[in-house]
Amino acid sequence: MLLSRFFHFVFDLSVTLILWFYFMFGYLFILLFLYLPVYVFAKNRAAALQRLNHIHLKIFFALTKLLVPGTKFIIPEDVRKIHSSVIVCNHLSYLDPILLVSLFRQQKTIVKHTFFKVPIFGWFLKNYGYISSGSDTMMGAAMINNLEDIKAHLSSGGVLFIFPEGTRSREGNLAPFNKGVFTIARYCNAPLKLILIRGTNKLFQPGHFLFNTREINEIKVELIGSLQPDYRNRNFSVAAVAEEARKIFENKIASTK
Repeated sequence: MLLSRFFHFVFDLSVTLILWFYFMFGYLFILLFLYLPVYVFAKNRAAALQRLNHIHLKIFFALTKLLVPGTKFIIPEDVRKIHSSVIVCNHLSYLDPILLVSLFRQQKTIVKHTFFKVPIFGWFLKNYGYISSGSDTMMGAAMINNLEDIKAHLSSGGVLFIFPEGTRSREGNLAPFNKGVFTIARYCNAPLKLILIRGTNKLFQPGHFLFNTREINEIKVELIGSLQPDYRNRNFSVAAVAEEARKIFENKIASTK
């Protein structure tokens, strides 16, 4: 029994090191060959870098499927075809945002401001056009500039994905929704796509360093609702739309338990 646990641990550790090594150093490996030429010559630098990040993370999950064959990924076509929309998503694992980047070629999101301070990685986040959650970018003129950038990004076919819970759920239950995402959608006059992610927390559990390679698992990304609020209606309420979205998530989660 102890020997079996030891071998399981060694395998989990090996898979974890391979995947995170690729995640972190893949950027550096292709930096000179792809990122820097795009950075210098691309007309739309952020969009070009987003496409490269999309390819980089598609390879990450291709490696994941190869190394963890017990985990099955189910991504319906209606999810892959989402464009020009604000995506509202539940949050179970650190894998959630990179999984969404791997699905959408043109993507923006709001990232915890501390990640922008990480050497090299922070440079990439900034040049992808991702938005820091720091107070200096979420107020006044800076916020208006960010909103205008998001509006142009959505108009060109991109998506903005946000986790309104703000942090990962430890038990799979929904935390209260931050209403900021719905305010952004209103400013951009954008439709809302509600996506439910399941199973990422079993593959990479909150509070754990190692990937769980032994459990048979199914990671599913499902479009559970679409909202097109009448933002011009004088009775429009951000709080009401946020509550409607949250209720759709709650009902779907309850139906799958």
